[in-house]
Amino acid sequence: MALIKRVSLVDQVYEKLKERIVQLKVPFGSKLNVSKLQEEYGVSSTPVREALNRLLNEGLIEFENNVGARVIDVTETDVRQFQEVSFAYEMAAARYAMKRGDTAQLAEKIYEYIEDYRKSSGVLESCKCIKNIKYVFYKTADNDLLLNKLESLNGMDEILHSLFSMPREKGGSGGQYHSGITYFETIYEAVKENDFAKVCDGLEGHQLWARKYILKNLETVKARN
Repeated sequence: MALIKRVSLVDQVYEKLKERIVQLKVPFGSKLNVSKLQEEYGVSSTPVREALNRLLNEGLIEFENNVGARVIDVTETDVRQFQEVSFAYEMAAARYAMKRGDTAQLAEKIYEYIEDYRKSSGVLESCKCIKNIKYVFYKTADNDLLLNKLESLNGMDEILHSLFSMPREKGGSGGQYHSGITYFETIYEAVKENDFAKVCDGLEGHQLWARKYILKNLETVKARN
């Protein structure tokens, strides 16, 4: 008999709010009024406040004295600093994965996800492939603290992916998102050669490439709101 997973009110409010924030349906800096959220979701203040605390821990909202909860405001500096921290964790994961894992098997798994990336039909699919490629390093690194740090970055990472995806979802050439494969092909070759420095070059190169799209669309979103 199939089991039906029970989802708490906190989980439901949290998921709905998070989805709206990371999909850019709530303007950056918007105030989140507890009373209005209670009325919108038909719940008491307790699940709303607990959901907001989760979003705070993920860095998606912030609390101000005498103001309450607000959606974070994302700036160009925020994007750069987030990517720098993310890159530092990626380098650590890659270093320990290459030291502790079998580089041939590591390269083979990365190649599988590169092929999925190549076959992807849109930027959202390609983003999932990119996450899978990077997760290979985290999983093989055998470091639970690194995995926990990865989880703590998920909220902001999802916002950046939403910004990155905007041009492709609205049309255009349709092939732009595939150009990012070259960076992961570099990473794949570097892992085969056990060349850690070259892996880092590939990871950093991809971040800088993606940043151009993210910042352009961040400007568009802010102008629209």
